[in-house]
Amino acid sequence: MIGPTTRPKPPLEQRLWGYLGAAAAAWFAIWMLFFSQSVPTHFAWDVQPRYAQAFIGAGYIFRTAFFLYVARQPDWFRLRWAVWGNLAFTGTLLLASYWHIEQFTWSQFLPPTAHIWVILYVLEPVSMLYLIPRGILRAEPRIEAGPLHPLFRKFLVLTAGLLLMHGLLLVINPEFAATRWPWELNPLDARIVAAWFLGWSVWSGTMAFARDWAEIRAPAALFVLNGAALTAVAVIFSGELRAGVSPTSSLVWGVVALTLAMVAFVVVQERRARRIVSTPAPSEAPA
Repeated sequence: MIGPTTRPKPPLEQRLWGYLGAAAAAWFAIWMLFFSQSVPTHFAWDVQPRYAQAFIGAGYIFRTAFFLYVARQPDWFRLRWAVWGNLAFTGTLLLASYWHIEQFTWSQFLPPTAHIWVILYVLEPVSMLYLIPRGILRAEPRIEAGPLHPLFRKFLVLTAGLLLMHGLLLVINPEFAATRWPWELNPLDARIVAAWFLGWSVWSGTMAFARDWAEIRAPAALFVLNGAALTAVAVIFSGELRAGVSPTSSLVWGVVALTLAMVAFVVVQERRARRIVSTPAPSEAPA
């Protein structure tokens, strides 16, 4: 009698990377969303205004789920979508941090958050590079759930372009971005916020190269989670948005539209995947 198969566990180093990353991300999310009064004195820098804190907090909800998924996923075919986007995300955060390093709170390690922030975002991407199995990024994908719908691929390319456009503006010319942004921007917070735009630009672009839906099912769900968190923040903190700035409503509704579009494509891909699974292979078809 054959017993139930036990799902293999990821290597210990990968689980540590994932769970420690999830703990840090959850810490940042809770701090930004619920304990804003302590941000000016105890966070790595004084994140302002309140909506910038809420945006970053919503982004770290996604990052918490991302790391939990990594910690529990032993199959790197379903993780390799994350590599380049994670480097773009962490690289942008490091660029912003070193660019504005004098604005961080360094005084005698009290609080130590600035030191933790920089060390975290140096060690996280470096550790990830040594976790990637050799050759996995170039390996041919397994065909499990069917190819991407052509419109889905086009949507991912469009999303990558839109997010890249916003992310580059926030990094290169935050002063101009501030004149049209839905909330007050300063150069440091603008470049920090850009990390989510540039990270998701590269993640979306990487997803568009996938040949099988199973490989990017998880990032599609994480995209929806991120969009839902940002939408909730826009509703809860709507009073913090700048009135009379024309791009305010377009950015909020843009997030909603991209999130709903991703939900629709997830439904389409899941239906196509079920048809593939339920259709017998030619060798299995009845005579």
